[in-house]
Amino acid sequence: MIDEFRYTAVLRPIGQMLEGLRIESFSVKPDSVGFVVRDKTRNRAQLTPREKAFLGELHWMHGAALDKEDALRLAAGVFEWHVTAIDLERFEAAGRALRQEHSGTPDSHSVSQILRVIGNILDQKRQELYCISKDAEAVTIEYLLNNGKVAREEYRVPVLYDQWVRMYKRRANHEAGEDSAT
Repeated sequence: MIDEFRYTAVLRPIGQMLEGLRIESFSVKPDSVGFVVRDKTRNRAQLTPREKAFLGELHWMHGAALDKEDALRLAAGVFEWHVTAIDLERFEAAGRALRQEHSGTPDSHSVSQILRVIGNILDQKRQELYCISKDAEAVTIEYLLNNGKVAREEYRVPVLYDQWVRMYKRRANHEAGEDSAT
């Protein structure tokens, strides 16, 4: 697993990747080198050229070609792939460039911001992620307790929005404090 990180920072780039693929229903599980992401979107009509190019690039970086079978599995909503630390760094750099280009308040209901909030919840609990699963209305997080058991919590999207607002206000207050100190 990736050593010494904060889930808040690590999960947002995964969300950015999912947004780029128009994936709203998914699961994310840590593995020995990063994360396994599974698309749970059903009845996807077809992949856009941008989505095909993105998936092709992701597969190429991992030494496997995107074949017709992979595209069919993605269209059927049963596709999964591994995301490594290098992928996360690349997704974060691309997201940072977009954020600088489009300054302003981020979309609080975007997948990247939802995963950022979930990451913040895990960071506050100081627990190890076991699995995140999102469908249209809710996000379920499972994390390992100190005794080795798995705890499960479900968050409705409006509750995550409230958490996001608190995070956004804290960050704005922190940045305002830094500006007045200089």
